[in-house]
Amino acid sequence: MTTRPTPLHLTVGEVARRTGMTVRTLHHYDTIGLVSPSARSDAGYRLYHARDIERLHAVQALKQLGLGLDAIAKALAGDGMAPLELVDRQIAQAEQAIEQARALKESLTLLRDTLAHGGTEHHTDALLAAMQLVATYQRFLPGSGVRQLLTRWRQARRQWTPLATELARLQASGAPVDTPEVQRLAQQWMNVAMAVFGGQLRTVLQWAQMHRQAPDTAAHAGLDPALLAYLEQAIGARLAALRRHLSDDDLARLDGSLGPEWARFADDGQALMARGTPPNAPAAQALRERYLDLLARTVRHDATLAEKMRQAYAAEPLLAHGHFVGPELRAYLAPPSP
Repeated sequence: MTTRPTPLHLTVGEVARRTGMTVRTLHHYDTIGLVSPSARSDAGYRLYHARDIERLHAVQALKQLGLGLDAIAKALAGDGMAPLELVDRQIAQAEQAIEQARALKESLTLLRDTLAHGGTEHHTDALLAAMQLVATYQRFLPGSGVRQLLTRWRQARRQWTPLATELARLQASGAPVDTPEVQRLAQQWMNVAMAVFGGQLRTVLQWAQMHRQAPDTAAHAGLDPALLAYLEQAIGARLAALRRHLSDDDLARLDGSLGPEWARFADDGQALMARGTPPNAPAAQALRERYLDLLARTVRHDATLAEKMRQAYAAEPLLAHGHFVGPELRAYLAPPSP
């Protein structure tokens, strides 16, 4: 039976013009049975009925949600998942695509920054070297926001450059890493690193491991690999002293982001002592309260961990070198005798 063309029936060419789709796409939908013309003209041409056009619009809408043709066919046939579940799945896939795009953008931006800080070479070798550096950074510091870490490290250059200069002088003189001067500089370096890396000791140690195993990353960050080896030995001595009293889990629990507050506290304490303020004066008592608050926050209000820290600093003289609270300030903060 043929159907006389009416405004409700359109040829494939008319549908293509009105929808902006190609004739080839419409033929493909027909071939796979997704959207087929349901009528014929007197001349035998296949015609699209209004219901067919509605189905075609449904296909286009579902495609915009990211569904494949198989999933669309099942959805329209009622054989697929429930509409809410279908949309939830598409949302999850969209979130995954967004995350993949974000990660790609982050990698490309890191690559651009690496090239920008890698010198004046602009040939293929420079690109390959930069790509190798990016891969190394991401291998050692997964999920750590490498580009942000590198940016913050460069921004802290004025803080760590003088320390590097002094350490290089001591290294050249043959000073052992456990001497007070080297230990003081090592602790100050750790203070800078902890501030840069948000107080995350694990990230600081990953950063050091990366520089040790991939010296190119050290050079790219403006650091001398040989000096870093010397510094790592000095910091290793401090960590070994701490590990005689604290477990690795204990060390990871310490809040290392409070360094700037400890530095201000130490400056205020030194100022009080320089003015000759008695330990029982209100200002000294207020300083002692700040000390107890900072200590509690550093150990995350864990009394057991606080006691371990006290024992470590009492038993390990090496830890006092470079610490915010030196022996003199520590004695000043001791509770007054009754």
